[in-house]
Amino acid sequence: MNTISRRKFLKICGASLAAAATARSIGVVPGAAHAMDLANDDSGIRTVPTYCDICFWKCGAIAHVRDGKLWKVEGNPADPLSRGRLCPRGTGGVGAHYDPDRLRAPLMRKSVRGQEEWTEVTWGEALEFIAEKMNAIKSKYGPEAMALFSHGIGGNFLKHTIKAYGSPNIAAPSFAQCRGPRDVGFRLTFGEDVSSPERTDIKNAKCIVLIGSHLGENMHNTQVQEFAEAIENGATIIVADPRFSVAASKAKHYLPVKPGTDIALILAWMNVIVKENLYDAEYITAHGFGFEQFTAEIQTFTPEWAYPLTGVNPDLIRDSAREMALHRPATLIHPGRHVTWYGDDAQRSRAVALLNALMGNWGRKGGFYFPASMDLPGYPYPTYPKSEKGKVDNPNHKYPFAHETITNGIREATITGNPYLIKGWIVYATNLFQALPNEQETIQAIQNLDLMVVVDVIPSEIAGWADVVLPESVYLERFDDLNVEWFRDPFIAIRQPIVDPPAEQNQTGGSRASLQSNPVFPNTTLGRISKSTSAIASKKAATVMTN
Repeated sequence: MNTISRRKFLKICGASLAAAATARSIGVVPGAAHAMDLANDDSGIRTVPTYCDICFWKCGAIAHVRDGKLWKVEGNPADPLSRGRLCPRGTGGVGAHYDPDRLRAPLMRKSVRGQEEWTEVTWGEALEFIAEKMNAIKSKYGPEAMALFSHGIGGNFLKHTIKAYGSPNIAAPSFAQCRGPRDVGFRLTFGEDVSSPERTDIKNAKCIVLIGSHLGENMHNTQVQEFAEAIENGATIIVADPRFSVAASKAKHYLPVKPGTDIALILAWMNVIVKENLYDAEYITAHGFGFEQFTAEIQTFTPEWAYPLTGVNPDLIRDSAREMALHRPATLIHPGRHVTWYGDDAQRSRAVALLNALMGNWGRKGGFYFPASMDLPGYPYPTYPKSEKGKVDNPNHKYPFAHETITNGIREATITGNPYLIKGWIVYATNLFQALPNEQETIQAIQNLDLMVVVDVIPSEIAGWADVVLPESVYLERFDDLNVEWFRDPFIAIRQPIVDPPAEQNQTGGSRASLQSNPVFPNTTLGRISKSTSAIASKKAATVMTN
């Protein structure tokens, strides 16, 4: 059975989406205006601060509304992340709002998974169905049998729902499939990870080393701006990459390393730096542990040893290692992101961390800064029930250093029942066919479920396998949690509705229209939780704006 493509799914549910686009107001108090009518009452131009949700960077933005319609989104000059500029993805937030392929009403599967038959339903029908299924799963298997896959801050309210239900099984694919090995490697070396956004002082670095990191192509806004400034200020760039990237075109030293041999290259660099006494001895003496054993271990990993493995000339390895040492401690070996590549990725990231340690750059200008954050009291949520079984993802501590939930582990338990069965998935804003390796295992796991709910803005491959698909508002149409970021300068960012969603996404609560017209929430567990979390978001935003 093949994965349903997004194009095919759009064709399947096209008729339902067209019907849902008509002006209806299911669940709205009689006499209340339609959401788009409320937005169109505006005249002239108004600007509303928010923060972007197209990637995890969460850049501060200012949205412009002209005559009641979303016009453009720009960076907020007061925001330390965007510094008044957005990347192309951020400015594309307008397109997400107007996307004609958006999901506009709840959909329920008519028959078995994998067959392409859908019907449009009301929010009441969809939430009643989900609540009944979740209650049945809890009764038969326990609350831990429900799992949530969530990506982005918009999933926080669903996290509260699952915790209140009694399950600890909440995972973000960004850990196991993206940054987990990096964070584990740095924790094992420095006792801390590099955070998100990364605590890299690129703008003050005199030498920047990129190993498979494509600054200028990945569009992590602050880093790209600082990278351009560093180049303008004369920073030396060293790039190790099989591909001649945009960053490589700016490099003084480009090392075309063979895929999968990064650790060999890093070992050779460290061999040169230690043998030639180019490391920060004072820093290592003050903060290092086991340096003698480390020195003995890397003695044989010379550039000549690395040459047949990496394909990089020994002279180039030596010259680039000496260049790094020349500029320390303002030499930054970038930790990267999306670093789950070769199967030895935690050790690769640990090698990157050790090379940075030799530069003495942790907590120093041009290396890794110590981030700061504002102390914002948490909202007084009620105490959640404690799980008797614990999390399902890492039985017997198979991955001993994993400090977040592993998505692959939840999928494995769904198939094998070890350590216990998972029978329901809620998938928020992530396409698991792209985020998880081995598509056939994902399909096998889905076929073992009693319930799968997908919440998203557009139909994706994973939505094509769901029992219920719920349309979500884009970030320009809703409240979310306040963003209290770890960064150089502490700050708080607010997300608030700019315009109303184009159809019935507002029934989950959070748009301008839903707050003004006070929709009636279905009398179900999910409905009550949805109503309360929307109110919490509104109260948080109101508190910040008034104080």
